[in-house]
Amino acid sequence: MIGSLLQPELIELIRQRNFNQLREILCGFPAPDIAEIFTDLSADDEAVLMRILPHDLAAEVFEYLSVEEQENLLHALGNEQVASILNDIAPDSRTALLEELPAAATQKLLNLLSPQERKIASDLLGYPRDSIGRRMTPEYVAIQKSWTVGEVLNHLRKQGDKRDVIGQLF
Repeated sequence: MIGSLLQPELIELIRQRNFNQLREILCGFPAPDIAEIFTDLSADDEAVLMRILPHDLAAEVFEYLSVEEQENLLHALGNEQVASILNDIAPDSRTALLEELPAAATQKLLNLLSPQERKIASDLLGYPRDSIGRRMTPEYVAIQKSWTVGEVLNHLRKQGDKRDVIGQLF
């Protein structure tokens, strides 16, 4: 809905190469809304918009796209942008995408990952298809059963870089 309302304006700004205004408009929306905007655009226009988004926001938007839209966007982006996105999205989201691709495409994308992210992706893809192992994420925060609430909160503050993964504590 929101994409169809903005589509004419966005397409015109892309044609005018007014990337500053495009970035300003898109950054005013949360990632799920930007992903909805993308669904009404061509893969080439999506690629232009993805390139102008701030790095973290681009990775977040990518995770909200359907696997089919992700595949189309990956084909439209250059290797550098693809590598950047794939290295930054959550391991379980990346696995969901990679398992849908043909083996040759999966291998090509795995080669774009950093060594650490490649190992994580390979480990997750090593689990049987449709198993919980492919759906899990290796990113979590572990706490001790004996800790007080205050100790847990202090530990969480120290783990600030993992704030996306503190929905569950182990």
